[in-house]
Amino acid sequence: MSSSSLSGIRRGPPPSGTIKSATTLRLTEYSHRLESLDYDPIDSVLHVNDTYEKTKRDFVWINVGRWVITFLIGVFVGSIAFLVDYAIRFLTTFKFHFTREFYHTCDNCVWLPLVFLMTVNVVLVAMGSFLVTFIEPVAKGSGIPEVKAYLNGIKIPHLMRLKTLLAKAFGVLFSVAGGLAAGKEGPMIHVGSVVAGAISQGKSTSFGISLPEFTFLRPYRNDYEKRDFVSGGAAAGVAAAFGAPVGGVLFALEEGASFWNQQLTWRTFFCAMVSTFTLNFWLSGASDHAHFGDLSSPGLINFGSFETRADYSILHIPFFLILGVLGGGLGAAFNGINAKITALRLRYVSSNLRRLLEALSVAIVTVLIVFFFSYFVHTCVELPPKTGNATKESETDPHTFDYFCPDGYFNDMATIWFVSSENAIKELLHTDTTRYSVTTLSVFACVYFLLATWTYGIAVSNGLFVPVLLTGAAYGRLFGVLVHYVFPSLVASPGTFALIGAASFLGGVVRMTISLCVILMEATGNIEYGLPLMLTLMVAKWTGDWFNHGIYDIHIELAHVPVLEWEGPVLMRKFTAEDVMARPVVCFDKVEKVDNIFTVLQATTHNGFPIVDSAGTLIGLILRSQLISILKNKPFQQSTQKRKRFYGLMKLGDFYTDYPTYPPLEDVELTASERASFVDLSPFIHNSPYTLYHKAVLTRAFIMFRTLGLRHLVVVNHQNHVLGMITRQDLAHPEDTIRTNRHHARLHALRTPPHASRSYLDLLPTAADRSRSHSRPRSEDFLEQSPSRSGGVSWDQGLAPSKQGAHQEQERERGRDSHTRRQKKSLFRDMHGGAVNAPLLAGDCEEGDSFGSDSDNNNARDGELAPSFVVELGARADTL
Repeated sequence: MSSSSLSGIRRGPPPSGTIKSATTLRLTEYSHRLESLDYDPIDSVLHVNDTYEKTKRDFVWINVGRWVITFLIGVFVGSIAFLVDYAIRFLTTFKFHFTREFYHTCDNCVWLPLVFLMTVNVVLVAMGSFLVTFIEPVAKGSGIPEVKAYLNGIKIPHLMRLKTLLAKAFGVLFSVAGGLAAGKEGPMIHVGSVVAGAISQGKSTSFGISLPEFTFLRPYRNDYEKRDFVSGGAAAGVAAAFGAPVGGVLFALEEGASFWNQQLTWRTFFCAMVSTFTLNFWLSGASDHAHFGDLSSPGLINFGSFETRADYSILHIPFFLILGVLGGGLGAAFNGINAKITALRLRYVSSNLRRLLEALSVAIVTVLIVFFFSYFVHTCVELPPKTGNATKESETDPHTFDYFCPDGYFNDMATIWFVSSENAIKELLHTDTTRYSVTTLSVFACVYFLLATWTYGIAVSNGLFVPVLLTGAAYGRLFGVLVHYVFPSLVASPGTFALIGAASFLGGVVRMTISLCVILMEATGNIEYGLPLMLTLMVAKWTGDWFNHGIYDIHIELAHVPVLEWEGPVLMRKFTAEDVMARPVVCFDKVEKVDNIFTVLQATTHNGFPIVDSAGTLIGLILRSQLISILKNKPFQQSTQKRKRFYGLMKLGDFYTDYPTYPPLEDVELTASERASFVDLSPFIHNSPYTLYHKAVLTRAFIMFRTLGLRHLVVVNHQNHVLGMITRQDLAHPEDTIRTNRHHARLHALRTPPHASRSYLDLLPTAADRSRSHSRPRSEDFLEQSPSRSGGVSWDQGLAPSKQGAHQEQERERGRDSHTRRQKKSLFRDMHGGAVNAPLLAGDCEEGDSFGSDSDNNNARDGELAPSFVVELGARADTL
C-alpha cells in the first residue's frame, strides 16, 4: 500500500524495528484477522439469471442511480465540511478573543491567559480523545492510511461505519479547536469515504438502521460497487478540504484507488465538483463579506490571493530545487522520528487511559510552548500605519498580538501562534519581508516541526497537511530572506519561497507528486506556479525515498496491514506459486451435506472453498459469507441428487440483505434433521474463479491480485486439480510465507517414513474415496487431518492413498526440479543469513510444535498474545 505507511512489500528495513516481540505479536495478530475485499464479481447461475431477468431499462436506472448517489455524496461531504469548519472557527475565535481580553484585564500578565487557554484546550482535546479512545478507535489520525488500505482491498473493521463518521467529525473539531498541531483537511478524506459507503448502502450497522424499502440500492451492495463510491467520496473530501476538484480526482487515483476505469473518473470528478461547490455555497453565505451564491470560498484551506503574475524567474529555479532537497531531507527526518515515536507509543501507551493522558499531555505542552516562546523569543515589530477609514475593529487587528510589546508594536512570534493554522499560513505567504524576523522564523520552524512530529499519531482525530504546510512555509520564507540577503539582485517575495517551502516539506512527508502539485495550484489559483511546484515536489520525493517511505506507508507498515504495492519485488521472480500457496485445501462437492458445511465453518476461519467434482477437478469457488447465508435461509433437500429447479428457494437479494456484515455462524440454528439434509451449491458457486498453474512464477500471482482485486487465487496442476490457495497475506510477506513452508516441508520429511513420500496430488481423492459419496465427503476428510491446538498433525493420518500415476509423476517432478530447488534454497539462505529452515518465532521449533493459524486466536483470552502469524502444519487458515 504504499501510502498509508503500511506497504505490504517492504522496500527497506521496517520502521518498526524498535518494537519488541510482544508488540509485534499483537500487531501481527491484528493483521491476520483482517479480511480482504472481493473485487472480483461472482459469476454464478443465480447472478446470470438475475442479469437475464433485467431489461435494458433496468440497467439504465442502475446507471442513473450511480450518478444520483454520487451527487448525494458530494452534497453531504461538502455540508459536513462546512459544519466542521464553522464550529472550529467559532471555537478558535472565542478562545483567542478571551485570551486577549484576559491578557489586558490583568495588566499584561501571563498567568491568567495561560490558565484560561490551557483549560479550554485541555477540555476540548479531552473530548476529542475520549471519542477516539473509548467510542471508535479507528477514527484516530487522518484516516488516509486506512482508506488507502481499503481501496487496495483490505477490509478494516469499523472503518466505514456511521459511528466512525460521527467520532471523526466531532473528534477533528475538538482536536483542531484545542490548539494541537493538527489540521482538519486530512480527516475530511476519511469522512468523505464513510459518507460514500453509508449512502451507497442505505444502512448502518452501528445503529441498526436499514432501509429495506430502498430496493434500488441492492445492486450496489457489493465490494466492487462500494469501492467505486468510496473512491468518489475520498476525492470529494480532498476537494472540500482544498477547493481542488481536479486534485481530488488525482489524489484518489495516485494514492487511493488500486483499480480505475474511465466511467469512474467521470463520476469521481463529478462528486468532487459537487462537494466543492456545496462547501463554497455554505461558506459564502456564512462569510461577513459575501452572501449565499457568491461562491467566493472554494475550500477549507485557502492560500489567499496571489499576484496575477508569479514573481520568479529562471534564476530562482536552482534555489527552488535546493528547497526540494531540503524538504525531502526534513520530510524523511519527520517520518523517521514519527515512526520511532509511534513504535514507542505502540509499546508503552497500550491502555485507553494512557492514550487519553498522552493526548492531554500534548495539549498542555503545546500551550506552554506557545506562551514560553511568545514571551522569551519574540521580536516587537512596528504596526503598519492605519488608514484614514480604519474602524475600531481594524485598529485591533485579530491577526496581530501586542503581547509583551509596547504600544504601536506587535509580537511576531505570538502572531503566528495565537491564530488558526490556516491564517498563519496566509500570514507567511502574503506579508512583507519585515513582518517576521529571522530568529522568529527559525525558532518557530524547529519547534513546530518537533511538535507536529509528536502530535501525529496520538489518540485524536487529526490531519497532517496543515501542520506540514505551516512548517514548510516558515522555513521556506526564512530561506527566501537569506537568498535575498545574499543575492540582492534576485527579486522575489518571501511569500513565493514560503509557498515552495510548504510544497517541498509536504512532498517530502507524504511523497505525492502529480495530485499534490495540482492541489496546490488550485489552492493558489495561479497556474504559473506549476513548474516550480512540480520540480520541487519531484526532487523532494526522490530525496525522501532515498531514506524511507512516505508517512502514510510507514503507518501502514507499523500496523502490519498487507497492502500490495504497484509492483512486486524482484525476489518474486525467483519463486513459483507452489512456494507460497497454502495446502491442503478444504473442498466441497456440488451437493454437500449440511452437517459437513456447518462443521467445517465451525472448525476453520477459511473464507473461500473450492468446489470439485468426483475426480477432484476444480469447477468453482464459494465464499464463507455465501455459505452462512445459505444455512440461514435453508434451501435444503433430502437427496444427494442435483436439483433441476432451484427458483424460489433463494434469491440474489437474500445475499444482499446482510451485506456488508454477515451474521456469525453462532446465529444459525439448525435442527438435527436439517443438519442431516443436503444442499445443492451449484446455483451459488462462482463458476469461473481465477486459477494459476503451480509452476507459474510468483510475480504472475502478484500481478493478478494487484490488477484484478482478487481475494483468493486457486493453484492447480495441469489437470486442473486443486493443489493450494494463495491469498493476500502470502504475497504481502512472501519471505515469511516461504520460510514457513520450507520449515513445514522439513518437518514433513522427518515424519514421513522412507519410501512413503507424498506429493501434492496425494491430497486428491481416489475413485475409492469418492465412491463413499456423502457418507464421508472431502470436508470430513479434512477434519480428520486438522491439527489440534496442542500439537502438530501427521500428514500420514487421514490422507487418501496415492495413485500410482500420481506417485510416478511426483518422482519425475522431483528429478526435474532438484536443481531449481537447490538454487532457491541458496537464494533463500543468502536472504536470511543462512536461516533457511528457521521458524518465524525467535526460538527453535520442535517436531511436535504446532504453528497457529488465524483461527487459533479465536479462543485466546483478552490480553493474550497468540502467535497468529504462523500457520498450522499442513493446513494454514485463509482469513483473507
